[in-house]
Amino acid sequence: MPHQSSSPLASAPQPSAPLASAPVNSPHKKLLTLVKVALAVAILGFLLQRIQGASGFERLLSEPKDWWALALAQGLVLVAFSLSFVRWYLLVRGLDLEFHLRDAFRLGTLGFMLNQVSPGSVGGDLIKAVFIAREQPGKRTEAVATVLVDRVIGLYAMLLVASLGLVLAGQTFDSAKLLSSLQTVVWSAALCGTLGLTFVLSPLATGKRARALADRLPVIGHTVTRLIEAADVYRSRRRYLFAGFGLALTTHGLLITAFWCISHGLPVSGPTFAQNASIVPIALVAGALPLTPGGLGALEGSMELLYTSIGAGKGDGTIAALAYRAMTYLFAGIGAFYYFNARKKVDELMHDAEALAEETT
Repeated sequence: MPHQSSSPLASAPQPSAPLASAPVNSPHKKLLTLVKVALAVAILGFLLQRIQGASGFERLLSEPKDWWALALAQGLVLVAFSLSFVRWYLLVRGLDLEFHLRDAFRLGTLGFMLNQVSPGSVGGDLIKAVFIAREQPGKRTEAVATVLVDRVIGLYAMLLVASLGLVLAGQTFDSAKLLSSLQTVVWSAALCGTLGLTFVLSPLATGKRARALADRLPVIGHTVTRLIEAADVYRSRRRYLFAGFGLALTTHGLLITAFWCISHGLPVSGPTFAQNASIVPIALVAGALPLTPGGLGALEGSMELLYTSIGAGKGDGTIAALAYRAMTYLFAGIGAFYYFNARKKVDELMHDAEALAEETT
């Protein structure tokens, strides 16, 4: 196996076959980026006005806060994100790719930082995939697969937690129509995810017949075949998937508890823990959608809508979401440290990631 450097961001080796030079973003991609940024600004502007109209900023400054609850929330957020990096590490090792846990933390924090500040096509996930590909020449498809599987497992676990939360919350939402709509969407997505994962990990999807059919596909046939081979490896090593899924459930449980601590630490009308268990995963799913850069505005808007639906005060959901976002920026700060410590190498990774983004779109 290739030798893994002790400081991957400082001395990442060059790939044996460099990616094509990264082209300039096409006009339609630039327009899409501008639309995403404008949408985030518009949503946040509306929500901040809503807070101001309800004297939310004055309450934050003048009313007492439970700093112990907020400190606990910060600790839970740190542990939750750390477990997500461990989850990705296990999925990489599940494909027999040489990788170290410390690299997962370095790249995880760097990727999180880039996801927050990069409105274009190159985000933290692509950077992570490209780094592993550079370390494992000839296994770029498998490297991308680990990032994709990590995302899918995280989202699927989030949907299952949200489904359970909706059951626990019962009829506590003021709007029965909203509750019914949320149940339909979340439960349908969870069911589709269950069926999809069951099929992908079945012999029917990873057998010789499926590989032969994929190999006949024009242009993408070889890549699809490699992805099928990666899925087959995971199928034979289910323990890595089960461990990743368990860590994902733990991560979301910690984030739910962190939001509950935030709502009790700040002068806002907080939900019950059961309500919180249904609200938080749904809002996090909305924040994970590629609607705005880093989910900025989407998470806050979802929290505000869901808080209002349980009778919370105007602007309280936005305040809780902004407090959570501020806590997550600690990881962004660690990622920024790694970026400035090895800026040249990271810029090279971003260059290759831009090329990979163009190849896959």
